[in-house]
Amino acid sequence: MNDWREAADRQAVTEVLLAYCDLVDRAEVDELAGIFTEGASFDYGNGAVFTGRESLRALFADRLGRYRATNHHLSNIRVELSGDAASAVSYVYAWHESAADGEQLHIWGRYVDTLARSGAGWLLDTRQVRVAGAATHPAFPLPERFERYPRRDLG
Repeated sequence: MNDWREAADRQAVTEVLLAYCDLVDRAEVDELAGIFTEGASFDYGNGAVFTGRESLRALFADRLGRYRATNHHLSNIRVELSGDAASAVSYVYAWHESAADGEQLHIWGRYVDTLARSGAGWLLDTRQVRVAGAATHPAFPLPERFERYPRRDLG
């Protein structure tokens, strides 16, 4: 593979991983489902596996509808390329604020992904979420000097 092509593919794969975080945090469910292949699978662990783009769309609408706000941070991204397929491992810190009671959930974990090149670019084909730890805290009010970024209301 040409060095420039490999660098471009690595960047394109990384952009998909970052887009996932942005779309989750803005609760853009349709766009979020659109970065997965039609037959994609999403594995939360302990047997919680969701398969197919429509199943993922419903999953995202349900899960994201539970939160007033979320914020995902991705790091330690490693990408391996093999023609029109890629695999990636990345570490995630995710903060969630419950829409019901404001309780805050912090998660530290990693995503293990496979991606496929399509006519529209790279798409997630499998995502495995594994968690190293989690913590919850009671609600803390947002100081008045701050304004939340826009997020689709799924409620």
